[in-house]
Amino acid sequence: MGEQSVNDKIDASLAELLQKKGTLEMLVEIGEKRSQRHTDLRKELLLSSSTIQQRLKDGKNHGIWEQALEERGNITAKVYQLTPLGETIHEIAVENDLYDLYRNKRRIIRLTDNRERLTIIESSPSGADWLSEISMEEHEIEHVQQFIDQFK
Repeated sequence: MGEQSVNDKIDASLAELLQKKGTLEMLVEIGEKRSQRHTDLRKELLLSSSTIQQRLKDGKNHGIWEQALEERGNITAKVYQLTPLGETIHEIAVENDLYDLYRNKRRIIRLTDNRERLTIIESSPSGADWLSEISMEEHEIEHVQQFIDQFK
């Protein structure tokens, strides 16, 4: 009997998982970096820790990534790496420019969030004691500006 291709392994349940918030973005991020810890994903992606944890579990159960141990400096970290099935999906995502699009999307969302906070701060009374509770995220403005310039 002929060998089953990797594409034949994508069934309705995996397609459903890939459509869930964050799954494909996580797959792309893991594929680009070759391995990622939960904390790496949490830092980079705009997803809650619980969503990341659930997607990692589901993706492992569906065979798109696997856990491995990796030496990082002087610690051994539990990381996630793509399986051959995950690699195949990642290659298609790369062909569709998803890595760059996800990065730009996150930058725009972060910039928008900061501009919303700035608007609140600038339109509020100067001595309000609650203003210090409004935090601004750090991000690379020049990259966001380059992205925005594409649409001028």
